[in-house]
Amino acid sequence: MSYERDLAFNLRIRGLSEDAIAEALDEVRAHAITAGSPANEEFGSSQEYARQFPRQKARSRGYAVATVGAVLAITYAAAMFLLPFLGMDVRGFVGPIMLWPALVLILGGVVSGFLTDYFRPLPTSRVH
Repeated sequence: MSYERDLAFNLRIRGLSEDAIAEALDEVRAHAITAGSPANEEFGSSQEYARQFPRQKARSRGYAVATVGAVLAITYAAAMFLLPFLGMDVRGFVGPIMLWPALVLILGGVVSGFLTDYFRPLPTSRVH
């Protein structure tokens, strides 16, 4: 993908706010236009440039999506272990392998979280 999308993704992973990401992208665009060369020649790879920014405690939307998937998986797994003690046979609903759905929930949450952050539209500057 484009340098800007990769940079925005890497900055989101580092916990930067959308406003800070927009500022960084504006700086990259302006410098690339002024220098007349591609951003990767001026700043290095998007991962290298993103490392220059300090990590923040803010969480991205993708992190929230992955967290929801993990919570659902833990809830499901706990229910699968506790329901037999309450006299409910859950094998009729989920089959003999009861933890596969939990694995699918976790994997789906992580993949969905990654895709949410990666394909989220690039932030635009508030000042034009």
